[in-house]
Amino acid sequence: MTTSAEPTAESTVEELTVDELAARTGMTVRTVRFYATEGLLPAPVRRGRIAYYGTQHRMRLELVRELQDHGYTLAAIERVLAHIPHDASPADFAMQAAMFTPWMPERAEELDRAALERRAGRQLSAEDVDLLVSLGVVDPSDHDTFRTTPSVLGMGLELIDLPVPAAVLREAAEVIHSHAAAVADGLTDVFRRGIWEPFRRGETTDRDQLAVVVSRLRPLVVRGLVNAFGHAADRAIRRTVVDPP
Repeated sequence: MTTSAEPTAESTVEELTVDELAARTGMTVRTVRFYATEGLLPAPVRRGRIAYYGTQHRMRLELVRELQDHGYTLAAIERVLAHIPHDASPADFAMQAAMFTPWMPERAEELDRAALERRAGRQLSAEDVDLLVSLGVVDPSDHDTFRTTPSVLGMGLELIDLPVPAAVLREAAEVIHSHAAAVADGLTDVFRRGIWEPFRRGETTDRDQLAVVVSRLRPLVVRGLVNAFGHAADRAIRRTVVDPP
């Protein structure tokens, strides 16, 4: 890069060479340079022939790594970073990480077919893999690999081992996924209007606390959904089986 930028209050906290920045973020120098050429990093401060990187660069790279670990594509990461100003504070980055970190408590692994079978502890037929994909247990990628977590994979294997026709499992999965998408869209809209937009307008000043609130909302919302589903299922069973019209 040939451009330069004036240091901000945040960027002067740390002065790292590209080698030091790579070491601090667990990346290679080549990867750091690649992200810089892709526009994911602001320009460094140059003194003579040496470029120095600061806190802003480190935090952006740490967020990039976090999002990559959770399966975000480079294009998706670019869209996330586009909403974060170059002079964002650590609290801003904490807020973004809380927003975009997936809800699943486990990080997904990317496995090829052989690794997937080793993780499953058994051979999987093409029909088994296709059913696991249909159930949302594993997500296929463009590189003949699959993303899943150990607990979700274990649940999926238990499902396909049940003496239940695959067609019934697929239909049940479609019902769950369609309603889950509607609930997620509704909750996202509520969060956007009630929390995110006031934050973007500057009406919420305690960003550290807001990041904690966002991260704590996740398990509470999941527990609320499970509880609501349990009550709804009980009512549906009584209505259709115990007390049919």
